[in-house]
Order: sequence, then structure tokens, then C-alpha cells
Amino acid sequence: MFGAMLGGFLAGGGNLLSLLAGSEFILILGMAFGAMVISTPRKILTQCFSKASGAFKGSHFTKQAYVDALAMMFKLFSMARKNGLLALESHISDPEKSEVMSKYPSVLENKPALNLLIESLRLIVDGSVQPEELDFLMESSIETFEAEGHMPLSAWRAMGDGLPGLGIVGAVLGIIITMSHMDGPPSEVGEHVASALVGTFMGVFVAYGIVNPMVSLISQQDAEEVKFMNVIRSAVKAYVTGSSPSTAVEFARQAIFSFDKPSAAEIERVCKKGG
Repeated sequence: MFGAMLGGFLAGGGNLLSLLAGSEFILILGMAFGAMVISTPRKILTQCFSKASGAFKGSHFTKQAYVDALAMMFKLFSMARKNGLLALESHISDPEKSEVMSKYPSVLENKPALNLLIESLRLIVDGSVQPEELDFLMESSIETFEAEGHMPLSAWRAMGDGLPGLGIVGAVLGIIITMSHMDGPPSEVGEHVASALVGTFMGVFVAYGIVNPMVSLISQQDAEEVKFMNVIRSAVKAYVTGSSPSTAVEFARQAIFSFDKPSAAEIERVCKKGG
């Protein structure tokens, strides 16, 4: 994107130095971040920057992550069926020290999904909920997580929508400065006009070239995270309603996006090896 933009500008005879209008950078980006700070609660603001910093690290929800999750749940469900639900208590009380769960660091690092699984298994072990109640609780937890994830996205989206307007503000201020130099030589007036136009360019480019694509990327990553949690929900729901460990895992496998879905043979092979 940057290559196309800068390459086209240079091909048209542009001078890159004319884009380095420091005052416009400070004006546009400063107002944009100021508006975000004003309109966003502090607890959401920290999530905004966390989401942005993690957006370009790539998705953690790979095919292998799903294989690990399914294999781990198969092992836990099999243990509960063989030794009773109380056999899970030591594993869910300290997952990092569990001889089963500690084998799957990709799942342990995914705190929202791990918490969903642990809390669900804890309720099963305690026997405090019916299967339909457990499914409702998991659904409610996932919906809350999803709604919370939309809040920083809304803040970034609002910034993206406002940047072109702030670019116009920068351009108008640049024109005001230009008007005070109208008695100068044409080269000086032209330099001020160019600087003013950089404000409009900055607002539009940062909005549609950086912020909005980043929002789209974060939104897709959030959708993958919600899907991962729903996969866990599918397995737990199937197990508590009487399905065997292998059938519960198959229910979960069918809920995975096609581009990440492992084959039934892969899951069967991993489960037979005990993960």
C-alpha cells in the first residue's frame, strides 16, 4: 500500500519532502488521538492500544491450536468417564501443573477460552447446573466477551470515520496561514498551500489506508477467537448431554471454520496417542 502510494506520487513527479509537513502530522494525529481519549473510557482505552499492538502479530487460532484443544478435551472427558468427574478437580484447579493440560500451551495461553473451559468443567464437577443451564451460561459468557471486544473496535472505527474531517480542519488552518503570506513570493505561497493540502491527504490516508484496514483485521481476529470459544462450548455441551468423548470432540470439530478444520482422521490419530 505504501509502495503504491509513494511510487505513484514519485512517478508523477512529486517530491517526498513536500509530504513531510510536521505541523500537519501533529495537528491531525494529535486531534484524532485527543478525540479518542475524550470519547473513550480509560478501561476501554487501554484495550484499544492492546488490540492495535496485537493486530499485526498474526492469528493464534491455527489448525494446530484446534487440534490441541480437541485433543485436550478428549483426554479430560475420557478421564472423567473412566475415573469420575472428581478426577478433573486437580486439573482444573491448576491447569499449568496439570499433567494433561500443561501439554497444550497453545490452549493455556488463550486465557478467555481456557477460563470458559475451566469454569464450565468446574460447574460440571460441582454438579450445580443442569446441561441446558450450562449451555446458557457458556452462551452468555461468550456473548459478553464478544460485546466487550466490540467496544475498542468502536473507538477505532470512530477515529477512522473522523480522520477525513480532521484532515479538512488541518487544510483550513493551513489555508489561513497561507492567506497571511499572500504578499510573499509565489514559491512561498505554493509551499504553504502544499502544506495545507497535506493535512487533507493525511486525514484521508490514515483513515482509509491504516485505521480502517486495522479495524477490519482486528474484527476478523475477534471473530476467530469467538469461534474458538464456541468450539469449546460445542464439545462441553455434547459431553454433558451424554455424548461419548470422541463424539463430543466430533461435534466441536464440525464447528470449526473450514480453513482451520482438521480432518476426522487427524483428530482420531492424535486422540489415540493421548494428545
